This record gives sequence, structure tokens and C-alpha cells, in this order.
Amino acid sequence: MRLVNKHSEWMVFLIGLILMASMNPYEQGTTWCLLEHIGLPFCPGEGLGHSIAFFARGELIKSFEAHLVGPFVVVGLICRILFIWKNLYQQTTMDLKEKNYV
Repeated sequence: MRLVNKHSEWMVFLIGLILMASMNPYEQGTTWCLLEHIGLPFCPGEGLGHSIAFFARGELIKSFEAHLVGPFVVVGLICRILFIWKNLYQQTTMDLKEKNYV
């Protein structure tokens, strides 16, 4: 169980980025916004998935048009994933040194 806890955050972020980047941003589908499902007309994350998909395809202008913070979210999540990986690597290295494996 400890292994799952260590890796769950970066795996969720990476899978989410991959799924959003691989979707077709030109198709309109149903929304996942809970605010729209309860009847409110505005959703603060509207277009974020499309923005990430456009960003993954290198269409930066369309990415900003879909959602202003979309490219920043991608960069932020990638930085967070790399930060977690770095910490896991350092922790594993320290654990190995304590057990005299290195």
C-alpha cells in the first residue's frame, strides 16, 4: 500500500495529461463540469481539456483561445511530476545508503 501512496499523485497527473492531450479538441462532447450539471451557466474550467489538447499539438494560439491558463497548467503539472520523481529518487538513494547497498 505504501508504494501506491508514493506514486499515486504523479500517476494521476500523468494519466490525466495523456488522456487530455490525446483527445480530439475539435469535437464537442458532454461536459464533466459539476456546476453545469446542477444548472449553473458558468464553469471555470470550461475549455481546459481542449486547451491542453491544442497545446499538445503545438497549436499555442488555439490553446490560449480555448482556456487562458491551459498551457500554464500543462507546464505546472509537468514540473510537479518531475519534482515528485526527483524526491522519490533522492529518497530511494538515501534508503539504499542507509541499508549499505550503495
